Amino acid sequence: MPIARDDYREYYTEKLWQWLPAIYRELDDTEGGGVLRAFVRSIGAQAAFLKRNQDRVWDDGFVELASDWAVPYIADLVATRLVSALDVRARRVDVAKTIYYRRRKGTLLVLEQLISDMTGWDGKVVEEFRRLARAHHGLDGLPRLGRLTHTPEGGFADLRSVRGALLTGDAFDEFHYTPDARRPQGLTGRRGIPKLSFHEFRMHSVRMRGVVPRRVQDFLGSRDGFTFDPSGRDVALFSTDRSHPSGARKADATGDWSSWHTAEEWQLPRTITCRLLGEAIFEIGDAQIGWILSTPLIATQPQRDAAAADLRKLAVERMVGRRVVLRLLAAMPAAASLTLPGVQAELLLRALVTDCGSAALLPSGPEIVPWQSPTLAEETSYRDAALAVRFVGGPPVPRSETRSAHLDAWAPPVLAGIRSVIEPERGRLVFDHNPTGLLAVRVDYHVGMFAPIGAGAFAREVDDPPATVLWANGGVGAGTPANGVAEVQDSVNYVAPPSQLAVVSTTVRARESERPYVILDGANWRFAAAAANGQLRLNGLWVGARQPRVVRLEGNFERVRLRYMTLDPGGLDAVGGVLPPVALVVAGFVEKMVIDRSILSSIRLDGTGVIERIVIRDSIVHARDAGTVAIDAPTASMRMARTTVIAPAIDALALRAERVDITDSLIAGVAHVTNTQEGCFRFSARGAGSRVPHPYESQVVNDMSRLFASLRFGDYRYALLGPVAPPAIVRGAENTGEMGAFSGAIAPIRQDSLRTKVDEYMPFGRIANVIIEN
Repeated sequence: MPIARDDYREYYTEKLWQWLPAIYRELDDTEGGGVLRAFVRSIGAQAAFLKRNQDRVWDDGFVELASDWAVPYIADLVATRLVSALDVRARRVDVAKTIYYRRRKGTLLVLEQLISDMTGWDGKVVEEFRRLARAHHGLDGLPRLGRLTHTPEGGFADLRSVRGALLTGDAFDEFHYTPDARRPQGLTGRRGIPKLSFHEFRMHSVRMRGVVPRRVQDFLGSRDGFTFDPSGRDVALFSTDRSHPSGARKADATGDWSSWHTAEEWQLPRTITCRLLGEAIFEIGDAQIGWILSTPLIATQPQRDAAAADLRKLAVERMVGRRVVLRLLAAMPAAASLTLPGVQAELLLRALVTDCGSAALLPSGPEIVPWQSPTLAEETSYRDAALAVRFVGGPPVPRSETRSAHLDAWAPPVLAGIRSVIEPERGRLVFDHNPTGLLAVRVDYHVGMFAPIGAGAFAREVDDPPATVLWANGGVGAGTPANGVAEVQDSVNYVAPPSQLAVVSTTVRARESERPYVILDGANWRFAAAAANGQLRLNGLWVGARQPRVVRLEGNFERVRLRYMTLDPGGLDAVGGVLPPVALVVAGFVEKMVIDRSILSSIRLDGTGVIERIVIRDSIVHARDAGTVAIDAPTASMRMARTTVIAPAIDALALRAERVDITDSLIAGVAHVTNTQEGCFRFSARGAGSRVPHPYESQVVNDMSRLFASLRFGDYRYALLGPVAPPAIVRGAENTGEMGAFSGAIAPIRQDSLRTKVDEYMPFGRIANVIIEN
């Protein structure tokens, strides 16, 4: 457990200091050089340690509050098999829930919770015997039908359902198969009676709020083509486990697990497909029939009674798709009443079930949400929606005015009453922004993120002092302070941020859970120190450009720190336009540069620029353009931990420095270090032909295509190790995890923790098969 800021050391140091005779205190100040004071401070630190230990005697008896060293002792009391000590979170959860697991051993409830508890990821467990084709037995009872295809258990597939066919092989597959006798390994050999498939979704959904979409297609009229991503890239939109307020999957405050159910398709952090977003399932019930009997949209009561009688024929039938409902209504005897435009629209609105894609992912807008009171309906629907399009200060576009489509040509058909057409796989949008105007359009959506690296709307520590200048609604207020903190309040675009050429102690940071997009338009973003000890801190910003621009440091800086920053590595937008990289250029002197959990395109010197020391942790430095060196600091002394450095090619120069000390890192390129007599290159990988000091337990890589799942910035798999990456890289870090920027996520160790607990709590005679979905 972390040590609280209790000020015990300062308190005991001052108390002991005051007990000393004043003559000794005065002599220490005038002649002793503070040696006695330092000795008393060390005694005070030990007194603080003992005091904390006494304070925690009671806490260490409870696993929720205990120190890490005490957890194994509590584990002995319940006789649990501990997972790796490197997986601190899983070990604590395992001990805390041991009794709970044992009482429910072998149930799907526990097996799905093990994925979340041991790995921190979401998942779904599938009993593969339920997907085997077989003859129906009389003792089976009524067969359960597929939600989309209505395929009975063990029955023949309805191949007419395109949506069902696309789910083949997925965790939500509704078709059935012949047994496979092979031992399961991922997608191979998973069909069989004793086999359980654990589908892991390793991404985390991060919500972006109030983002300004970029217009990439200018059509005639008020309809235009946008990308949800403010830079203009194609990005996959993700669903979230908060997509539906009635979809409780965890215990409530009383510990009642009766509300738990296995995940639905829209309740997992995965890419939203076009067909899932457009999925509309309808059911006629008492509420819809009662509305027909009282609506003034139908002229006379006899006509209402006839329409209600027709609707009763469709009661309890689940109808997939609007066309099916409209076709059935048109075939009814009372079709003249049921097909009135106002009646049709309202009936579709009221008959939409809550457990379908469009209802779960899109906001209901101003309509009444059936599971909420009218006063909370709009707010709840908007908050729980996975994505929404709206105007500044206005409600979101409701699901009744939204459709999904593939926007390859950016020209969907114009449909009456439809304002927004979305392709979620690539984050594209065609939207009618009349009458509010183009500049007022805002979007909310979720993206997938494996670990908090770079700018993102996730929670992060903000230790800097309170803000002195606020940037909000695209305006920079009083500008960038020379001695103070500028805080960006939202996630909109900020064009041409003001430079600061008299830096004393300057901080520019994003508000927690916000991700502003800073666009360098017309000039570089320059920071120059006013004196010989300038301090600069940048935190949580995404810096991009439409033309080649850089973040430029001039003058004499004592310390420059970048945390959770993204300096755009460049690439292509959704229509093939070039997005240039934004480099970090040092034209002055920087005594120490610290880069923490950031994504950069390159670090280089200009003219007489010098960097004395560089510290890089948990970061990605990606040089895309040929001839660009990712880190080019020939005179710098560098410490690098858990970092991925990517060159334009595996045989291109990626890093140049005077002295390095590198651990748990992956250099996909050539590294040239001048001083090979000092420092160390340990538990890391580099390209062939590199010159590094004292390599220890290190690897040489010679194939870029095998290393990464994706090198396109904006892809949720960006810089992740691919499925065919060499095992020596996947398990080559000092903690037996992967090398590179995601080493701290300890993904392989989490996998080991899950396998250990699954073997312990799985039903007897079953075989576990882990499938990594994303």
